[in-house]
Amino acid sequence: MWFKNAQIYGLKLTPEQNALLKDEVKFEEVLQQKAFRPCMAQELSTIGFAPLFGRDVPAMAFSTGPHHFVRLLEETKLLPSSVIKVALEEEVEKKESALGRDLQKNEIQALKTAITGQLLERAFSSQRDMLVYINSEQGLAVVSVSSAKRAERAIAMLREAFGGSFPAKHFQPRCVVEDRLTSWIEKQELPQVFALGSDATLKSNDDLGATVRVSRDDLLSDEVLGHIKAGKVITELQLIFEDSASFVLTSDLVLKRLRPEDQYLEQNLPEKTDDAVADMQSILMIQADLLDSIAACLIKTFDCELD
Repeated sequence: MWFKNAQIYGLKLTPEQNALLKDEVKFEEVLQQKAFRPCMAQELSTIGFAPLFGRDVPAMAFSTGPHHFVRLLEETKLLPSSVIKVALEEEVEKKESALGRDLQKNEIQALKTAITGQLLERAFSSQRDMLVYINSEQGLAVVSVSSAKRAERAIAMLREAFGGSFPAKHFQPRCVVEDRLTSWIEKQELPQVFALGSDATLKSNDDLGATVRVSRDDLLSDEVLGHIKAGKVITELQLIFEDSASFVLTSDLVLKRLRPEDQYLEQNLPEKTDDAVADMQSILMIQADLLDSIAACLIKTFDCELD
């Protein structure tokens, strides 16, 4: 139940959408209409809402005040293109040998479609879930992934659940984020809310796009400063936020490897009880507070537009 990554969106809900979130019964109903189902024989992937606390607890959402959580489940058939290619080549060879001529392009495409369908029926599947946090008061939506494509799939499902509209947009900084990250190291002027971690990624702006990854090292070292002087900019930087959480911040304002600090958990995480669901709800609310604070900080630090 932890957000290990975070794609953060600004959100401007309509009064009707806010009313839906506040009505637990109706909100459950719309999520149930878009519930997850496994892939059928000829489907490559499916996505839908799933019980938030596991299959033994049917609730699709957890809400308290303006804080709302849902869970999405994705299933994808594992069918590498190389497998299709090998099977197609074998079948084309058989057909051409039997017919005594080369197959035409449309015939090969028809064979490929048929073979792909046959392989899909026997393909293994993998399932991955995504947590989504919505703060209807602060105007935030957070998806627990680093992949932009997966996050957009989650937003698309919320859009379907909300009747075709879910006005979530990535923050639009009025500065060049990578330039600002670079200046923090180059000028050693890190905002007070942050402490430096020990990981960073630097990239060259030239056509070669040379990349340097620094791991578990002093980010103020002469070596790192030398890369900056040579023209590289920081595109990912590990930070510690208010002694509460560490994460790698990307130039797209995505949080990777998000982890609450031990000291923060000791001060804020209640002791475990006999109620597993209540314990999970407590963990979600702790993360809601962290995500709210981090999002507000990013908006201020990078002068983000929310319109």
